[in-house]
This record gives sequence, C-alpha cells and structure tokens, in this order.
Amino acid sequence: MTKGRILITGASGFVGFRTLVLALEAGYSVVAVLQHEDKSDLIRSAPSIKQINPGSRLTFVTVPNIAAQDALDEAVKNNVQYIMHSASPSFDSTIPTDQFESQIIHPVVKGTQNVLSAALKSSGVQRVVITSSEAALIPYLELYELESFNTFTDTSPIPTADAPFATALAALAAARSRALAATDRFLAKNKPQFIVVNLMPSVILGRNELAGTTKGFLEGSNFEGLGYFSGKMISTKVPSVTVHINDVAKIHVLSLDAKKVTKTQNFMLSSGSIYGSAWYEADDIVKKYYPEAVKKGWLSVNGGQPVNRVKIDSRRTGTIFGIEFTGFEKQVRDALDQWVELKAKEERK
Repeated sequence: MTKGRILITGASGFVGFRTLVLALEAGYSVVAVLQHEDKSDLIRSAPSIKQINPGSRLTFVTVPNIAAQDALDEAVKNNVQYIMHSASPSFDSTIPTDQFESQIIHPVVKGTQNVLSAALKSSGVQRVVITSSEAALIPYLELYELESFNTFTDTSPIPTADAPFATALAALAAARSRALAATDRFLAKNKPQFIVVNLMPSVILGRNELAGTTKGFLEGSNFEGLGYFSGKMISTKVPSVTVHINDVAKIHVLSLDAKKVTKTQNFMLSSGSIYGSAWYEADDIVKKYYPEAVKKGWLSVNGGQPVNRVKIDSRRTGTIFGIEFTGFEKQVRDALDQWVELKAKEERK
C-alpha cells in the first residue's frame, strides 16, 4: 500500500528528479513524465533509485511536448491523485530574441495550463504542486539588476511582464509571472476540486545527481551560482537569495500533506535572513575547501559575478512545513563538490 500516486513532470530535471527520489522514499508511487524515453534508463540507474529499489512504484510516460494541446490528459487518467509540475525549458542564453515567445514563454505558460486542464478533467486529482520561481513575484529589475527596498513575500502582487525582453533570462522571468497569472485566472474561472500549491524557490544550489558532465550540471539553477565561483564576468548579477535543492524537494513532498497545506496558496523558498545568503563568505569557502581547484583554474576566489541584494521573507514557509532551511556553506559545498568531481573526470579523458 502506497501513500498515493504522483505524476511528476520534468522528472529528469534538477528539481524534478530530486523530488522524485524523496517522494519514493516517503512511500509514494511515481509516474515520471519524460520528454525523451531514453531518460528512463538514466533515472533507473541512478544510485539513489537503486538504493530505494522502487520496483512497480516507479513508472514512466513519454510526453515529447508538454505544451502540445491536451498533452497530459492520458497520463493523468492513470489513477493519479497528485501532480507535481517541475518541467521547464533549460536556460539557453543563445536563443534569439525573436524566439523568446515561442521557445521560452509559451512552453512555460502552456505547460502549466495543460497540467491544470488535465487535472480538471480527472475526478481523482486532489492536489497540484507547481514549481514556480521567485521571479514570478519579484520584478526582473529588482531581482537581477537594481537593489530594492521592498521585502517580497508569497502574497506579493504578480508583476507585469511585457515584451520586449533584453535577455533570455528576462524572458524566463516573465514566463514565470505569466504562468502564475494564468494559474490564478484558471482557479477563478473553474473553481476546481483540487488544491494548487505554487512553490517559489530562490537560486537553487546543490548536487544534481543525474548530471554527468559540467554542461549538464549547469542546466539547473546551479548556473547562476557558478558564475560567481568561475571568476568569469557574466552580464547579470546573481540574486543574493539561495536555497538548497534538498529543501526544495522536501517541501514539494510535504506540500501533499493535507494537514500542513489546507488550501490553495503560494510559498517562497529561501534560506538565511531576509537579505538572503552570505555571499561575502563564498571566497573563504573556496579558499578553505578547494585550493587545488583554484590552482587548476576550475574555481576562482575573485567573485566574477556581482551580487544583487534581494529581500525575501520566507519565514512562513519554514513554520508551516516545520523545516529549518539549510545554510549557505552546505549549499555551496554540495554544488562545488560535484563541480570539481566533474571537472576532474573530464580532464582525465
């Protein structure tokens, strides 16, 4: 007997996979939605999955384009009680500006709409958990470019996100805001029987178990933090607010607990104080634990990427879910440990 069946989109992604692991550990069955069928072998061969040995509690369904009309309807019919929507386009700074709408914004918004539509058509879905982002509630300029005097919470208004967008990152932030607004419109119009939980993590750091290369490692939000540690100047600042991948995944699973979350609502996920993480400690962490990596040029102690101070109050999240967010040093070390391992592996080839 399991706790119920969860459909997880983006199951091979940074957040989706870690959530899948914790869901299986917690006793749920999982239907993993994949864009490419061959990713199922990668997931089944992961050490954490082998250790759990989930057997029939882990199944897979291939959905090549989650933004296609009614893309998830059939998958949700498969006795699903919960949906976790973590699928998102991988960040790609090379996407031309005239393709931002089709390659970034449309997949994010339409994918979210498809999840909600499929849930509405199914009488069995009790709860939908959506992996959103701090960018859904924090205007792009205040998140990445200009220090703000505002303190953002999970009840902050959704910012207007109008084109044109100067960068792919700005377009992705706009997509998050538009998807959240579309969710609100859906709920107001349809008044569904299920609860919707929007989770809004800040910059996520930590180990990405499925990443076997440095390129794959940077496909999650680790890319924002690595800009700081690489010593290379990057066009945007990194927000001061961060959170550990394990905390993000844990809260996804805890969001299914009807005793903890009793109604549709949003949650900000961010560690440290309201001002975020202590990035001024980052150089000392690198010097102390990774001197050889610095010598080889894999890491830098010069802080190549400037930090933009952002204020997020996520105390309500910690209280409701009963967790204390993992500290900045642990976030950094878990991410950089893997980065150094992958760099060493690639150098040996």
